[in-house]
Order: sequence, then C-alpha cells, then structure tokens
Amino acid sequence: DQRAAIHLNIQPRFYLVPGTAIIVGTAIGLMRGAQTASLRFLAENVHRPPTTVQGWYFYNKTKNYKVMLGGLKGAGAEASRLGAVAVGWVGIEDGLERAGM
Repeated sequence: DQRAAIHLNIQPRFYLVPGTAIIVGTAIGLMRGAQTASLRFLAENVHRPPTTVQGWYFYNKTKNYKVMLGGLKGAGAEASRLGAVAVGWVGIEDGLERAGM
C-alpha cells in the first residue's frame, strides 16, 4: 500500500558532497601518509643499512608494511577530516536555506 509507506526525500547534495569529500580525502591521505611513513622509515634506519641479501629482504619487507600502515592511517585521518568539513558545510548551507538566508 503506497499510503502506508514512509517516504523520505533526501536531496542528493546531502550524500554526494560528503561522499565525494571522503573519497578525495582517502586518496590524498593515502598518498601523503605513505610518503611520510616512507621518509620516516628511511630517516630512522639510515644509520644501519642491511649488509646481507636476507637483511635487504627484511628491510624492504618491513618498510613496505610500515608504508602501507602509514598510508591507511593517513587515509583514515584525512577522509574523516574532509568528510566532517563537508557534512558541516552541507548542514550550515541547509540551515541557512531553511532560515531563509
């Protein structure tokens, strides 16, 4: 029955703007976080380079894991930050629109 159903009319900007901001924030944070983690790992380990093949293998393996973790942390932080700004923007815009401004 159509009369008994509840209908919500949500304007597309309420989910498109924050969704896009989260996607862009994830991409930016992933790149920045990975690069920062890579440079930090290099700076922390510059004084003791590996001397064997096995040492280089574990050095690169550890570096790759640290870079991935740093990228994911950066992506989460930047996506949260940009998503919150976008939700605030859309909320303020809607509030001002409802107030007639």
